[in-house]
Amino acid sequence: MSNPRPTIKNISFHRATPETRFYVDYEWWEESNLDLQSYIFTRLDIGEDFSYDLSEEVDLVDMQTGEIRKVNGFQYAMQAYFSQLPDDFAQNTSLVDAAFCVLLSNANQPMSAIEIGEKLGRAPSTIVKTLGGTRIYQGIRPLFNE
Repeated sequence: MSNPRPTIKNISFHRATPETRFYVDYEWWEESNLDLQSYIFTRLDIGEDFSYDLSEEVDLVDMQTGEIRKVNGFQYAMQAYFSQLPDDFAQNTSLVDAAFCVLLSNANQPMSAIEIGEKLGRAPSTIVKTLGGTRIYQGIRPLFNE
């Protein structure tokens, strides 16, 4: 009696490279037992400096394409806040927190490990090793299907 092997449908495995682009997956936050707003206010200690109306929608202009898209007040506030952080912020926090902040300051537009590395003063290979693996940190995911 032969024991047939199971057939595996086309599974696509991707390996992150320095050119791989990363983004913060808001769905990951919704599915986790963590709350994004609470995380930002407590872990990154910005609650007292925060004076934005999080409930209103804001028109955000993509400076590269000129496209206008609506974002909620929270996303706009995150971009505004994180784009004003001091230059030494990345050196005073973990790689994951720093990458998270860089992505949000960039309106969560996907950025390559090279671009993130330039902003943080870190090697792209370190970013790929940290963020490109199977474990998801703070919702930061590689973007493979562009």
